Amino acid sequence: MSDDAFGFGPKRSASKLASIIPREPTGVDRGDLERIDHAGRNAGFTSREAGARIVPRRKKAVGPTITINTRVPQDVAERFIEFCDARRLSYWEGINELMELAKI
Repeated sequence: MSDDAFGFGPKRSASKLASIIPREPTGVDRGDLERIDHAGRNAGFTSREAGARIVPRRKKAVGPTITINTRVPQDVAERFIEFCDARRLSYWEGINELMELAKI
């Protein structure tokens, strides 16, 4: 029995892929597509096609960091997480906020 019983061998797959010819789109002309794109841009949508400029998210520069791991009672952790979520703070920002409130 051949190692390529199902037709997935490298030579056979390559020839199958090379034989694929995309069909021309039917029923849509270039003017329709341009009007659709224009309407999308006016509505605030951006292109997801290759080559479209994606604006990277800006990251906060915090400088050098260290990792702190600690075990806390569950009720304390839940209150801290709620505190951070309510103020839309990351955990380090929440710790900083609490330290400032305590004047430390």
